[in-house]
Amino acid sequence: MSSSLLAELQAQCNQAGLNLFGIVDAARFDAAQPAEGRARQLQPGCGTILVLGSGGSSFWRHMVSSHGPLRAPAPDYHPVQEFAVAQTRTAQALLSAQGIRSRLVQPEDRKTLNFVQLGEAAGFGTVSPVIHILLHPRFGPWISLRAALLLEGMPFGPIDDASLQDRFQPCCNCEKPCISACPVGVHDGFGASDFSRCAHHRHAGNCVTACSVRRACPVGAAERFVAEEEAHRHAYSLFAMQKWYGLGSWRFVPRFLRQ
Repeated sequence: MSSSLLAELQAQCNQAGLNLFGIVDAARFDAAQPAEGRARQLQPGCGTILVLGSGGSSFWRHMVSSHGPLRAPAPDYHPVQEFAVAQTRTAQALLSAQGIRSRLVQPEDRKTLNFVQLGEAAGFGTVSPVIHILLHPRFGPWISLRAALLLEGMPFGPIDDASLQDRFQPCCNCEKPCISACPVGVHDGFGASDFSRCAHHRHAGNCVTACSVRRACPVGAAERFVAEEEAHRHAYSLFAMQKWYGLGSWRFVPRFLRQ
């Protein structure tokens, strides 16, 4: 039953464009996390983490097909996030029908998990030591981590370590075109990044529709997001940066309320 249920879950998610699907041993993941970022802190009794993501523009096409034309990006308009939650709830209902309780966690939640490390643990790729984004063997940087379900117990049995770190290290012999591509030198090439510089540069009206750093990565170049998705996502990341660094109207909001 457990293997057939897992296969049914994966097929269901894939049909919605969630083509990155993995399970993680919660105890193994928590062992490397601070107390406030542990799965079992958010969901007591959690033994399994079901991680859902998407690579390329498959998810975007499914979402647009279901949702219809999108409005211009706005801080209070989140159709992509809402569609991801709806699809994850469908998977959650399938689990519930088998008596498996779970809690939905999103990257945007106030109390959440380190989704980049979670994606790495699920076998979705390796975190770049150069720019600290998750790189997938096929999709490169063109992936998104959508949601996680924290499952009680281990309904699928023992979980193997799916990490690719030991066999997928794309940055080791790379000439790092991502570093020189950034017009304001956000990344130093050795793992340090100044995102405040990025935020101020973008707030001033630069890099409007895409990130030159991401575009310069040679891994997964053929899987780049379609232009509409790239621009939509890029606009939302600017909103997040403006809020975090107190730019524009956010400068009137105290830091503790913004962060």
